[in-house]
Amino acid sequence: MEKGRMRKAILQYIMFSLLLCSYISNVYSVPIVDIEMETDREIYNVGDVISITGNVTLDGTPVDDALVAIEIETPNGFTYVIRTVPTGENASGGYWKVIILDLYACDSTGDPKDIFNKGSFMYINLTIENVDFVPHHVIAAIYIQCSDNTPLVAYYPFEGDVQDHQKMSSIFSLPLPSDAPSGEAIIFANLYSDKPKDGGTAYCLEETATFYIESTTPGAPQQPQYFNMVFKLPRTDVKLGDYIIYARSRYLTSLATKIISFNVVLLGDLFEDGKIDMRDIGAMASLYGTEEGDPDWNPDADIVEDGVINMRDIQAECDNYGKSAIY
Repeated sequence: MEKGRMRKAILQYIMFSLLLCSYISNVYSVPIVDIEMETDREIYNVGDVISITGNVTLDGTPVDDALVAIEIETPNGFTYVIRTVPTGENASGGYWKVIILDLYACDSTGDPKDIFNKGSFMYINLTIENVDFVPHHVIAAIYIQCSDNTPLVAYYPFEGDVQDHQKMSSIFSLPLPSDAPSGEAIIFANLYSDKPKDGGTAYCLEETATFYIESTTPGAPQQPQYFNMVFKLPRTDVKLGDYIIYARSRYLTSLATKIISFNVVLLGDLFEDGKIDMRDIGAMASLYGTEEGDPDWNPDADIVEDGVINMRDIQAECDNYGKSAIY
């Protein structure tokens, strides 16, 4: 009888312990924060439009108040695009530790200026403030997208410690290439704890300003909202290969990371000399009517990938005329 009571008491103790452990696990479990991100394609041709979409999830549920720092790196290791994208309208209501107070294009003395000539220098005035009670290490990022949605430049003009409640104003110079697209360009300014590719996250929402390269037209296309980035590859001098996209977001107390890539190719470059010219179009025309399996079949000429060289391929090659790339 005594042994039975002891056995029952032990079983009750075990059951109680299991229930207590389950309760503690549920109460103190760490929520899982993740970044979902994808490009609309895996392979792009020179001159194509690239779209990147995604979201931040908390235990699998999308959130509308996160910030995602995104850095795109070229195949040769250079920063190509730097942006901070919110996941929804509630991301604007967060408490930022370091903020951007002012951003505008200017002359070398800091006076506002709207129009700049190709081949000259433009200047950017950026004012930031640490609104927290402790110092923060800050990296400022500048990215410029042209009127045709192609990237002009992405770089980090400032890195250093900003003391609590300190304001800083800096003027950064930037040479404008002689072949830069005319029209309205957009400046995107961001503040990070480190470079996104090195694990850095955004301190605040990005700020934008506009300026003009030689002409006030055409205007820059309107940028999509929230976690949706769109830009266009230039038609000339594009580095071919794999581009890496680094995405980082600090949500609640967790750091979420996502790294994906896309590939850029130059379709129809039959001579592999980094350009599409009349030699390529002539070679394409000479292959007209050939099919996969023929002795003179060239898969590089099958741009539309349907197993035969026809007018669709020749039309695509003509559309690619003038494109160039760097292998």
